[in-house]
Formats: sequence, C-alpha cells, structure tokens
Amino acid sequence: MKTVIAVIAALFIIAFQNCSNVTFGTQAKPQQAAGLPDDSTPLGDLPSCEGVSCELTPLTSKPAVTTILLALGDESNQQLVVNAKSAQFIAESVVRYSSPAAKPKILLVRDSNSGDESKEDWTYAASLLVRYDVTPIDEPSAGLTASDLAGYDLVWINNPGAPMGKVESRDALIAFKGAVVLQGDDLAWGKNFSMTELTGLKFIDNGTSVRCEDGRVYNHNDNGGEQYWVNLNPEQMTGVSSSAVQFRYGNDIDNTTPAREDLQILASAKGGPDTCTSTRPAIVRYLR
Repeated sequence: MKTVIAVIAALFIIAFQNCSNVTFGTQAKPQQAAGLPDDSTPLGDLPSCEGVSCELTPLTSKPAVTTILLALGDESNQQLVVNAKSAQFIAESVVRYSSPAAKPKILLVRDSNSGDESKEDWTYAASLLVRYDVTPIDEPSAGLTASDLAGYDLVWINNPGAPMGKVESRDALIAFKGAVVLQGDDLAWGKNFSMTELTGLKFIDNGTSVRCEDGRVYNHNDNGGEQYWVNLNPEQMTGVSSSAVQFRYGNDIDNTTPAREDLQILASAKGGPDTCTSTRPAIVRYLR
C-alpha cells in the first residue's frame, strides 16, 4: 500500500511542477466544457493547476469540520467517476477551508468499517493531499483517542462507501480542537450511532434512491442507475473561473438536511433525471 501511495504521490508532484491553466465552468454536460475532461478520467490523467488550485493559503481563521459526501477515488470500468481536476480542486480547497494552519499536519485515517467498496479511495485521497504533510494510518481497533490526534492540525477520515464504524472515533473527533474532514458518501451516519453532532447534518436515508416531484423513484447506486449532478457553490469554493464545477456521480449520496444554522453548503447534489429539481448537501462545513 505504501508503495502505491508513493507512486501516485510522485506523479502528482510531477504534475504540479509544470502548472498550466485549468478552466472550471458550468455546463450542460461536463465533457462539453472547455478544459474539462469527460465524466470519467483515467486514474493516471492527473491535473495541472493555476491560481487557487495551486494556492495553499488557508481560507479560514478558525478550525472547521467539513463533510465531503463523495468517494473522490470511486472508479467505474477502471476510470475515475469524479474527474481528477475536480477531485484535486475539492481536496485542497477543503483543507484550506478547514484548517487555519499555513502548513497543516494532516492525519489521514482509513475507517475500519470501509470494507472492500472503492478500496483505492484511501490511496487516492493520499495522492490528492501530496503537497501537505500527511501521515496515513488505519483506524485503531479500539477507535481513535486524543493521543492519536495530538500534534495534528487536521484529521481526515476516509470511508468511501460505508457509515463510520466506531463511536469512539466520533467522540474523539468531537472533542478534538483542530480541523476535521469526513470524506465518503455514507459518512452522514454511523454504525448504530448518530453523526449529527459531528457533521451538522440530520441523516434521512443513504441516497440509493431518489423520489422526484412526480412521485417516481430512481435508483442511484454502484454506478448502475441514474447519476447525481454535483455542483460546487462558486460563492463558497472561490477560484472557480466561471460559475460552479459540475460533474456526475453514480454512487449513492446520503440524503441529509442541515441540523445547524451556521452550516455552510459548499456543494450540492441533484438526483434523478433533469426533470427532478430537489437538491441535497454534498459538501458542508461549520466553524468550531
């Protein structure tokens, strides 16, 4: 595993050594936008960058808790579901919005309840964070403790396709005074416990189906049914050149509603065909 991380990280370093323009924009279909690849981008097609996509200056003066309800490294037919440029932009922007530290020390934790779904997502998350000081670990068998988190500015929990496994880890993260990032499309709920106090989201269901205004239900799971449209909020995710980065996502995204008045929605997702209009949070944060 460490060898795989090192190889992908080396590829990212090469990509960032020769930054070029990246254009993000709103479009009817992602592949029609200038500068954006097709919905599915090969794992090896890594992004170049300019401006905010290369800039690591913090965008917050206080630590925040940010929840990304996406598996950034999810693959379908050996191709990325979220294109690499969008994933890189999201990962670095979320760090900047979550930690006020200029050079944050990041603990990247693979949740013990991750299972086999999108099992390369943890490796891919490490590659997206290659320009930071990152320590990747597997979640301890008894869950995270305060001593595990000591000395880190930001703790990034990765679990691409299952709820958080250990309530002990949730409690340690609630008590932690630094920044927290929860990344995975089922992390709005825990295995027999609530995540609301940590995420600021009220869990409704796991998003494998979407009921639209006409009463029809559409399947959204395992890249085999309808796809969500994910839109980054250009007023929050600054640096987007046109409007919002928009891309398809074929797995389930937890159906939630804000449980805090101060919760900021950095990205939203819309399920079903174009005739459906209701949206749900996809990336949210609040200040600690």
